[in-house]
Amino acid sequence: MYEADARAFLAEHDAHGRAKALAEVTAWLVKKAREFRAGNTRKAETQANAVLCMASKISRGAVRPDNLRMLPDPGFFEVDHTYEYRGDRFRVLALDPHPVSGVLTAIGWLIETDGTCLIFRMTGPDWDSGKWTEVTA
Repeated sequence: MYEADARAFLAEHDAHGRAKALAEVTAWLVKKAREFRAGNTRKAETQANAVLCMASKISRGAVRPDNLRMLPDPGFFEVDHTYEYRGDRFRVLALDPHPVSGVLTAIGWLIETDGTCLIFRMTGPDWDSGKWTEVTA
């Protein structure tokens, strides 16, 4: 739906109009990055860097209607995402390789259907089972 809307919008505007709109979006993203950076935390710095990366891509023309596509499956649990299986929820707090085996491990809260909350870990076989569905709001 968003891709169709974007294509329709761009079709209605000439190259000058698109350039002006992209310049405005880029300026707004740079402003947002400055606001994030003012937060003076590691998370705010990461957010600022991500927003500046987007601004850079827009300003150099890397974002075009013809290169919009679906993101691939991430291949593993993601930090700050919540997954559900049979009513249980798993909210991922961190990803870390096991100190000995190096196996990537998702660490987070397992919230059981009865309300019990446990710190829990998930590994590749848990992800590969296909049972956990992302429900991040």
